[in-house]
Amino acid sequence: MATSADVASHAGLSRSTVSQVLNGREHLFSKDTIERVRASAAELGYRPSLAGRTLARGTSDIVITLLSDVTFNPRLRQLVDTITEELAGAGLTNLIRFTGAENLLEDAILGLKPYGVISLAPLSDAQSSRLQRQGVHLVTQPEQVQTGIDNAIGRLQAQHLANGGYDTVVVVLPDAAREQRFASAREAGVHEWAAENGMTILPTLHVSAEQGGSASAVASLIGQRVGVAAYNDEIAMSVLSAAVHGGQRVPEDLGIVGIDNSPVASAMTPAITTVDYDIDFSAHGIVKILTGATSDLKYEDPVRIVSDRLRIIQGDTTPR
Repeated sequence: MATSADVASHAGLSRSTVSQVLNGREHLFSKDTIERVRASAAELGYRPSLAGRTLARGTSDIVITLLSDVTFNPRLRQLVDTITEELAGAGLTNLIRFTGAENLLEDAILGLKPYGVISLAPLSDAQSSRLQRQGVHLVTQPEQVQTGIDNAIGRLQAQHLANGGYDTVVVVLPDAAREQRFASAREAGVHEWAAENGMTILPTLHVSAEQGGSASAVASLIGQRVGVAAYNDEIAMSVLSAAVHGGQRVPEDLGIVGIDNSPVASAMTPAITTVDYDIDFSAHGIVKILTGATSDLKYEDPVRIVSDRLRIIQGDTTPR
């Protein structure tokens, strides 16, 4: 395996120059020097030592993305994939970690000497401060921001159902405790918009994701014309299945709106109307802040810049 000394000899440069270029100090050298080092490294098949680079720079090329312990649905996977791709373009490697009740989470993170941490899960002020004191580039999404975004999603669901002619609305949530971080804010958004606009609000229904888990909940709606604001597309699919098996007409009797614009929404018959959000925009903004490419997004209203990009994807489960 080629070493940095081999690259230096091949490029006709000092080992010190090659080492600094290979360890992220390219700004100290001319474009021609940088290109010579890169060309020689590529020709010789040089692969940097992660341990060596970490020792030289004080940090690794690793970014850790922290995720809440929730269902890893296709849209969350898309967000993570996009972040990972953009980080790779910046020479960084993304590692995924699900957070739970671990008290020493930051100890495990700091042991890897990461370049940065992207936290899509709540961090305490003490955890954030400790990471930043160690020089870790930290991008967090405060709990109130996530709450505001989920609230906006719920409000959009209620508005769409009202526009479809439904005077009564019901929220359908999963009974899994792990989803409650997002569920309560979405429910509140539906109820707030409905109350502000004179809709009748039925008690929230909780269903399981198992086969037949929505049957009794949907049966309780027979005889009413109701708009259903589902927690996500999977719950919307469960409600739709129960309605079809129960002889209820969709969208004549039940109007159903999911969330996530997932593949299952468009694949269903009838196709599920759903709320979409701009994954690429969010991922791009996160990486730009982490790498210092911009600081603008830090000072804008993060709830508004995301909620302004929410949109309804019209399916067949609400009137066109």
